[in-house]
Amino acid sequence: MEMDEFTVLILDDDPGVSRLMGNAVRDLACKPVAFERGAEALQWASQHRPDLLLLDNVLPDMNAAVFLDKLDRAGRMSPFIITTGQGSEAVAVDLMKRGALDYVVKDSDFLERLPSLLQRALALIGAQRRVQDMEKALAQYRVETRAILEAAADGIATFDVGGQIVTLNSSIRDMYAFGAENLVGQPIARLFAPPSHGGTLPVPGRHSSKEVKRQLRAPHEFVAVRANGTQFDAEVTFSEIDGSNQRLFLAIVRDISEKKRVQRQMLHDAFHDKLTGLPNRAHIVNQIARALSQNLDDPAAYCAVLFIDLDRFKVVNDSLGHAAGDLMLLEVARRLSHVIKPEHVLARINSDEFAIVIRWTSDLAEATHMAQAVLGALLADISVRGASLKANASIGIAISQKGDTDAEDLLRRADLAMNRAKQNGRGRYELFQAEMHSRTTLMMRLEIEMRRAIGTDEFVNYYQPVVDISKGKLAGFEALVRWKQPGKRMVPPSEFIPLAEETGLICALGRQVLHNACRQVRQWRDKLGVTTAVSVNLSARQLRTDDVVKVVSEALRDHDLPPKCLRLELTESAFIDYNRGDLSALDEIKRMGVGMSIDDFGTGYSSFGYLGKLPIETIKMDRSFIQGLPESSDHVAITSAILAMAKAMNINVVVEGVERENQLKFLLGQGCRWVQGYLFSPPVPAEQAEAMLTQPFSVPA
Repeated sequence: MEMDEFTVLILDDDPGVSRLMGNAVRDLACKPVAFERGAEALQWASQHRPDLLLLDNVLPDMNAAVFLDKLDRAGRMSPFIITTGQGSEAVAVDLMKRGALDYVVKDSDFLERLPSLLQRALALIGAQRRVQDMEKALAQYRVETRAILEAAADGIATFDVGGQIVTLNSSIRDMYAFGAENLVGQPIARLFAPPSHGGTLPVPGRHSSKEVKRQLRAPHEFVAVRANGTQFDAEVTFSEIDGSNQRLFLAIVRDISEKKRVQRQMLHDAFHDKLTGLPNRAHIVNQIARALSQNLDDPAAYCAVLFIDLDRFKVVNDSLGHAAGDLMLLEVARRLSHVIKPEHVLARINSDEFAIVIRWTSDLAEATHMAQAVLGALLADISVRGASLKANASIGIAISQKGDTDAEDLLRRADLAMNRAKQNGRGRYELFQAEMHSRTTLMMRLEIEMRRAIGTDEFVNYYQPVVDISKGKLAGFEALVRWKQPGKRMVPPSEFIPLAEETGLICALGRQVLHNACRQVRQWRDKLGVTTAVSVNLSARQLRTDDVVKVVSEALRDHDLPPKCLRLELTESAFIDYNRGDLSALDEIKRMGVGMSIDDFGTGYSSFGYLGKLPIETIKMDRSFIQGLPESSDHVAITSAILAMAKAMNINVVVEGVERENQLKFLLGQGCRWVQGYLFSPPVPAEQAEAMLTQPFSVPA
């Protein structure tokens, strides 16, 4: 507080002396207020509080002692200095005992002494005021700090260098369930008693090591023990309190039970399948790696991996929906869990793929017995939403070899063996053989070559005629892609078509085949003046991932062909998606005027009940029904029935695989009109197919 902010009340019955004292007050940049009578001064003081009183010992209406008593009773007491005449020093001394800061005798030179006296008094008052302000601020700070500590969610405790608790907030009491127990003065170690830390928490103190000091302000996790004996996960951070008049340390304790629970759940989720709760691929790879590392210490012990893939699971998802597929997977997981032993590990590693790890085995028979048990567990039908489903599986078995350390490689070997089981008829198991790896390497090289070759003239269309045997003339061609590697062999379609489907290259390859076919028909029309129809195969993958409407319309537009020149052949599995409403593009293609047919009819989920709902006008009867004609009575019955039903539904039928004249005669007798097969021509290059456009076909009578 600056002096010009001070107000000095002068109380003296001598106006001249009062004026002179007022001047001295002003010289010190303070404000004087003067009165001659005590009552007047009391009246003024009831509304104002002076910082200092210059009080004459004797007043006209009361003496100084009476004035001070009244002022004190009014609660308006202020620091004061007594001014007294000569001979009244004893009275002044008595008033000093009542708390006067000083007194001055009004002699001839008192006005010379008064300024220094006032300066000392005002300086003392200012210092007292500053101390009072600091004490108030400190008290407020303590209140606010305590409120903050009490409001803090974290538990907070202070302790001295001897490890004795000084303060605790309510959060730490609640956290430890201490209740009203007085813990001040108790050892801080009580908060970190075993089994919380095993003596490893760096609690600071009088004799803290350099390492403990280094770890101040670093969080440390531990298991805390409540007063009732229960435990919880906690985290503590220690620090030293700076600026304290005694050396104190601060412990901030946080309950991290929820954090640890979430971490444990995240760790569990990272290594477990969400649907079945089984370990996932990452988990089982870790288990295989651990088993392989242990097996290095025991050459007689091996690790066996069974790779299990459900056969035709996609059909369940496509026909009944993914929810039904999930129910089936849950039942499969339950059955497999009952087959394995406690020391085995069962995991779901992909959509319909499971794996079993048998550790510490030296007996191949144990792995094959497990595979047989798995197949047996899946024999019984699985009931899902009223449907009885089969859950056959193909299983691959791989046994670790001496020196194996790569878990992924062992799992991959089991996967290769599983694929061989599928190729050999499904619903069985196969052991990994080295040649399987060679086959995989070959297919990988083939994929690389295919990616390079697509878009080049290595892929060419061959054309097999479709013959109208009722008229003995060409009805059109089916375009069949062939791959001729420069300077190498002709790659069989049975090798590269499945690979193209698996890798997704079938979309780019299909577009190339379509454009080549349309281009060839246009060239024949320009050269010969003959317009013929061409059939092109589309896979279900093309329909699901490619913009088929755009691809087809662009091919027709680019080569200036009418839609009736083009027919698209699709497998029955593609029409399952159509029935689920997923392939509305087929309706758009149909409206364009492009023909559509079902290829290999009779080999999948054939049913005349849904044929009328599909946007098709032709079915192509699979060659497997023709091979036994006319000798096989079953084939005769099936073929006759299909032809009759199709005729009744006004659906065209093209019979594939006609190779012998007796087959052709039978079909003629059944009223069949269109056939395709080696009896007339194998698939041939465009140059050879061109000759068929102007030549009649000879049909035996």
